[in-house]
Amino acid sequence: MRKKSSYTLVFSLISLMLVLAGCGDKPAVDPGNKQSEAANPSTSNASSPTNTPDNEPTKQEIEVGYVDAELTEVKTKKEEITFSDSSEKYRQAFDVMQRSDDPAFISLWSDIGLESMDFQDGQLTLDIHIPDQARLGAGGELLFLAVLQQTMFQFEEVRSIQLLVDGQETESLMGHAELPNPIIRESE
Repeated sequence: MRKKSSYTLVFSLISLMLVLAGCGDKPAVDPGNKQSEAANPSTSNASSPTNTPDNEPTKQEIEVGYVDAELTEVKTKKEEITFSDSSEKYRQAFDVMQRSDDPAFISLWSDIGLESMDFQDGQLTLDIHIPDQARLGAGGELLFLAVLQQTMFQFEEVRSIQLLVDGQETESLMGHAELPNPIIRESE
C-alpha cells in the first residue's frame, strides 16, 4: 500500500511541474490593455501562424526529380519533407533533391551549393554555386534543369524559377544549354 501511494505522489508532483512549466511559456499580457499588444506584436494573439507555439510542422509527401543510373532520363521518387513555412518547404525539397541512397535514382544536384533562396510573387529565386566537378555536358545540363523543374513546379504556387549562379543571371549554367531567365512553368 505504501508503494502505491508513493507512485501516486510522484505522478502528482510530475503532473504539477508540467502544468507549471507550461504556464511559464506564455507572455504576460494585460487583457484590458490592447494598446500594449499593438505596440508589441510578439505578445499579440494575431501573430503569424509560423510563430505560434501550437503550430505543428507540416509533413508532405513530394515527388523529387532524379535521373536514372545511365543518366538518360528524369525519374521521380516520393519523399517526405517536414516544414513550418513555405520558404522552409522549398529548402527541404531542394535538400532532398541533393541526395539519394538508391543507386537507381542519381542526384545531379549533390555537389551544388545553395547560396540563398527566396520566394516572392510566385517566383522562386535560387542563387547557386556550381563547382567544376558538378559541370555536365549538354545532355546532362538539360537533365539538371529538368530535375529542378520536376521538383519545384509541383508546388502550385511556384510559377517561375530564377536561377542565379554566384549572384548573377547567366545565359547558360554550364555553357551548353540556354537558360531562360526566369524559367516559366509550362501551361498544363
